[in-house]
Amino acid sequence: MLFKNYYFRFSLLGTILAILGTGLFTSLGVWQTMRAIEKTQLQQEMDLKVQQQAFVLDRALNDIDKKQYLKTLAAGAYDKRNEILIDNIVHNGNAGYYVMTPFILQRDQSIIMVNRGWVPVGRDRNVLPELETPVAARRIQGVIASPRSKPPLILGELDAAAKVWPYFDGEKLAGRIGKNIMPVIILLDENESHGYVRQWPKYETKVG
Repeated sequence: MLFKNYYFRFSLLGTILAILGTGLFTSLGVWQTMRAIEKTQLQQEMDLKVQQQAFVLDRALNDIDKKQYLKTLAAGAYDKRNEILIDNIVHNGNAGYYVMTPFILQRDQSIIMVNRGWVPVGRDRNVLPELETPVAARRIQGVIASPRSKPPLILGELDAAAKVWPYFDGEKLAGRIGKNIMPVIILLDENESHGYVRQWPKYETKVG
């Protein structure tokens, strides 16, 4: 077949590639649509959870990993001795740490980590920030969340005895304390005392 100076020749390989490409992009389109539906449902779930009243943590420890984004109340005491600082946390362009403090529940001595907020590094990294950590029994309120995941480019073994950690490792800290630590943490409420900068990120699944 001739159209002016253009010759059309049937190519079996080209046809096969075109069919495979069409199938691939169609399947990707379907996958993206399904992901968008899942994320929409997750966003709706999170929006409902953050509006619910806080539950008492001591009475609802079962399936705690499924209670993310829920507000919680907990009674117990901070473990100042095993408090750690999570490094490489940036706030408004400034380097700093997250203050992570074990919280021992009054009812059964279970331990959940509490992120008490961000503190700046200061001029000298060898001088750690002075932290105010009460040791008396108290009640705290916050939101159940997952700990930050381990950065992909961290090299070397984490020193469990150190005060500053490059990331949080629950198993390492559990070995240091000698007790199990829950797989979730509490983001301390902004209105709670004995906390630091707490501008927690909003829960958005980025459906777009």
